[in-house]
Amino acid sequence: MTEEGRTPSWGASLSWQSLNVLLQVILQLVYIRILAGLLTEEDFGIMAIALIVVGVVEIFAQVGIGPSVVQYAGLEPKHTASAWWFSAALGLVFFGGMFVAAPEIALHYQEPVLRPVLRWISLSFVISGFSVVSRSLLIRDMNFKVLTACALAGMVVGNLGVGLAMAWQGAGVWAYVSALLVQNAVLSLGYLYFARIPVLQGFKLSRIRQLVGYGLRSTAFNLLTYAAAKVDVWLVGEKLSTGETGLYDRSVHLMGQPITVLGKLGDSVLFSGMSSIQGDDQQMRDVTLRAMHLVALLTIPLASALVLQAEGVTWLFLGDRFADAAPVVQILFAAVAFRALTKLGDANLRALDGLRTGIAIKVLFFLAVGGGVFTALHQGLGMIGAAWAVVLASGLQWILTTLWVMTRLRLGPKSLGQSLQAGVILAVLSTGCMVALPTAWYIEVPLTAGLVLALLSWMPAWVAPRWTDPNGAFRAAVGRKLPSPLQRRWTA
Repeated sequence: MTEEGRTPSWGASLSWQSLNVLLQVILQLVYIRILAGLLTEEDFGIMAIALIVVGVVEIFAQVGIGPSVVQYAGLEPKHTASAWWFSAALGLVFFGGMFVAAPEIALHYQEPVLRPVLRWISLSFVISGFSVVSRSLLIRDMNFKVLTACALAGMVVGNLGVGLAMAWQGAGVWAYVSALLVQNAVLSLGYLYFARIPVLQGFKLSRIRQLVGYGLRSTAFNLLTYAAAKVDVWLVGEKLSTGETGLYDRSVHLMGQPITVLGKLGDSVLFSGMSSIQGDDQQMRDVTLRAMHLVALLTIPLASALVLQAEGVTWLFLGDRFADAAPVVQILFAAVAFRALTKLGDANLRALDGLRTGIAIKVLFFLAVGGGVFTALHQGLGMIGAAWAVVLASGLQWILTTLWVMTRLRLGPKSLGQSLQAGVILAVLSTGCMVALPTAWYIEVPLTAGLVLALLSWMPAWVAPRWTDPNGAFRAAVGRKLPSPLQRRWTA
């Protein structure tokens, strides 16, 4: 694997990965909605437990080999061959471990069916062990067109084909299990076909040592990120009733949807692209500032709009049964911009191997969330207090991550302010319109969206400063699609 293919095509990569994420979200929503009418609550409960167990184990299963392959600057065919043999062996080891542990886990949850379910699902460790290096090479080369095709093939064949067919036949939880395994198998075959590994070069321990150090740091980073995202729900479940825990869990889930989408983009496009230019500080500064500008332009207005329209959004996505969650959702939506901008900082930390600092930041974030939620609950502030603790901890995490990025790339406060100003301006204008318009939320949202698009077209000096498009290529491309009077204003 040479470095010649590592020049990032940012526009194409972002477009394909955005399409990938969007289609996956839509197909997953359709799949789950249909399954909801075919499977029982117990079936979903069994799968929820199984996926949590497998998800935690999977963080350790590859010791960060995948991210190491993406990030390592001097990657050679001997590295990829060694990584393939190593990840394949780890997949088999963790499958064996889960096969042995499954009866004890089933006994702990007092669910006998968990034993065979866990044993079958743990085959995914073997499947991913054989394909994780191929997938990482595709991400490294920013070949998101192929990744999108593989993802769609996996979902269509596994979920919409096998899963729904078996659910219609009354297979219950095994429809879900089979769909998951078939989807992973199709994905893996696609990865292996399009990014072939020179496995005959064998296993070299010295090559793995060059990758494992970063991989272990990446594993710790991901584990702390996962723990910080779950500790508030666990503490609420320990202190409050089952009903209140359900409301809070759905509130957190709703808040996390836009962050999940942006996180998938950041974990792939930004991480891969930034890894490819990690030796060029000036280019890293330019890319970081542009990315920060675009993320702020999207998420700050989105977060402010969601806060104002929390009641309507809660009703739309959770239904009448969760109407009492609206005040909690409203508070949690304030964390959306903080967490989305933190994803950008995380991409910098991972690309530049600032993971030791990143781990320290995640520890502080975990303690801030856990300590804040624990204090709020024990002072009788309930879910509202827990939600405020999450928002404050998210703000702290963003500040710490951004300070590291500014220090590492030698960015001043002025550059940071310029990156964020367009998002702040749009947030003020859009939320101001929502407050001023005396109409229902489902009318306010389209009207506000139309106004925002108009502002993007008529006032690029505010919302798209020239430094984000120094050569004018993007504005020229957009301008050609606009009516003649608008072309002059856009390119002025």
